[in-house]
Amino acid sequence: MIIEDLSEPELALWEAFPAARPVDLPGAPVRAAVIAWMLLGGRERLDGQTPGVHLSGARIAGRLDLSYAEIQHPVILTRCEFEQAPLFTGARTGLVDLAASRAPGLQAVDAVFGGALRLEGCEMTGPVQLAGAHVSGTLDLSGAAIHARQAVQADGLHVDRDLLCADAVIDGEFRVAGARIGGAMTLDGARAGRSGGLSLTAEGAVIDGGLSCARGFRSWGELSVQDARIGRRCVFSGARLSNPGGVALNAERLGVEGGLRIDDGFSAEGEVLLRGARVTGSLRCAQARLADPKGRALNAPLMEIGSGLRFTPAFVAEGEVFLDSTQVRGSVNFDGARLSNPGATALSLRRLGVTGRLSCSEGFRADGEIVLVTARIEGSLEFHGAALSNPGGRVLSLWEVNAGGGIDCCEGFTATGDVSIRNSRIAATLCLAETTIDGELHLRGVDAASLRIGPRTHLLRSVDLRHSRVGVLDDVPARWPARVLMNGFTYDSLEAPLPVRERLGWLAGQAYQPQPYEQLAAVYRRQGHDEAARDVLLAKQRRRRSGQRLGARLWGHAQDWTVGYGYRPFRAALWLAALLLAGTVVFTAHQPPAFKPGEAPPFNAFLYTLDLLLPIISFGQEGSFGPRGAQQWLAAAMIAAGWILATTILAGLTRALSRQ
Repeated sequence: MIIEDLSEPELALWEAFPAARPVDLPGAPVRAAVIAWMLLGGRERLDGQTPGVHLSGARIAGRLDLSYAEIQHPVILTRCEFEQAPLFTGARTGLVDLAASRAPGLQAVDAVFGGALRLEGCEMTGPVQLAGAHVSGTLDLSGAAIHARQAVQADGLHVDRDLLCADAVIDGEFRVAGARIGGAMTLDGARAGRSGGLSLTAEGAVIDGGLSCARGFRSWGELSVQDARIGRRCVFSGARLSNPGGVALNAERLGVEGGLRIDDGFSAEGEVLLRGARVTGSLRCAQARLADPKGRALNAPLMEIGSGLRFTPAFVAEGEVFLDSTQVRGSVNFDGARLSNPGATALSLRRLGVTGRLSCSEGFRADGEIVLVTARIEGSLEFHGAALSNPGGRVLSLWEVNAGGGIDCCEGFTATGDVSIRNSRIAATLCLAETTIDGELHLRGVDAASLRIGPRTHLLRSVDLRHSRVGVLDDVPARWPARVLMNGFTYDSLEAPLPVRERLGWLAGQAYQPQPYEQLAAVYRRQGHDEAARDVLLAKQRRRRSGQRLGARLWGHAQDWTVGYGYRPFRAALWLAALLLAGTVVFTAHQPPAFKPGEAPPFNAFLYTLDLLLPIISFGQEGSFGPRGAQQWLAAAMIAAGWILATTILAGLTRALSRQ
């Protein structure tokens, strides 16, 4: 190429090249071959000057092909319009600046840029291909508009500093799988993807300075950061992701050395997948809305969170929130959240581990079942003021839960559906004060330090307490429902033991089982209320009698009338005294004849009556005198009465001694 062949615009660029002087040629045509010729050594250098191409506003005719070239000079082609996509494949260059230019794309596979690669404000009607490229400075796509099915193809890209894509329009897939970004990757305000396809694919990427998809970022299709490793923080605050029926955010096995924020107006149509994610800081999902009806709005099992998991305030999920086997150092907070998955599981927390507390309080709402199975919560599990609904099914299932700080379902807690707490260990109080449960309450196999039922507790259906154990039962007997299953239910003490009549009314409304009576009596005895304990055991015998055969019932009535089954010993004394008085009077008035008149001792009506009444002790009167006629029937009745009294007293003593 000779100078005489250059057009006037090209000649101006030729003259400016040795000093890299800016040349502004609005709309003027410049051949791409001329630019390449100068960059590849066709224009000599001048001593003391730094050459380079610095062109603005021109139309670049032909293809700028710098493939595999080694270019020492800066390439600045801003606000230019390229007829064909520039080629930098395999090239080694310094700064390349194509800001605000238009082109059918850019091909720079395996290129090495010794400085920055600036594409901000560019409009590309074809793909930007940067796979395997290395940018020593910043890669800037801010405000760019790229229209292609695979808009940015940058798998294996290496950027030493930042990758900036703020406010860009990526009309197609943005691929940076396996990329290594030394600084931050920023897509704040950007738009990426197409419906039904992929938006951002950063699988396996390493981003040392953090990832930010915030400030109105929009995504159509699946956004994937699967297996990516992100330093400092990962932010999706205010982002809007859309992939209905599919995965909106795929962060499976994501690693964040800092915090992960999915909050402040974040919304997702489609599944948010965080399975196996590891976050050394906190995960914040406040003021977010996730929607995948009949699916999993948040699918996040096997996560490891280093500093708390927060869904408050104003977290909304349509579809299941699935957090099985997640481990959290710190607390998990759902206060004020609203979960909806009617007729199915709204919140699944199987095998959850939390070193702090788990709170679903302060306006928390769930339409569907909440499941905690084999969970370990070192702090408290709180449902203050929560409203749970799953009519006709279970609304809350806490099975094999270990709650170190207790479980509080109080302060206006309401549940429309069954509540099931089974085989759980609660180191503090299980509180059901100010609670309304319109469904069955299952507390089977629970071990709690205390159980509290308050005056504002409303248990509208049955309660199952079988085989549970509590240290202190702090309740109001009148607040229990009509049907309570309590066989095997044990408690060490009663916060309010008396009056016993209310306690007996509590037991009387249930199907008869002996254990609840024995348990209540044992507690009364431990607390020093022996008379109350005897009342309970007497009530037990009377309940037992109602289910016996006729003969046993008659015998039971006899024991009840006489000595109250041995629990009313003063009655035996009264009966003995009455019979002794009657016998003494009768036999004094009508002395029975002696069997051997000459050998009989002097007759004593009092001792003779004692001989009849006490079958074991003998005072020598009964064997010496024999009544006749009506007296004989009276004597027989006294002997029978004595046996009955002795037997019932002996039975009562035996029970007392066996209990001791």
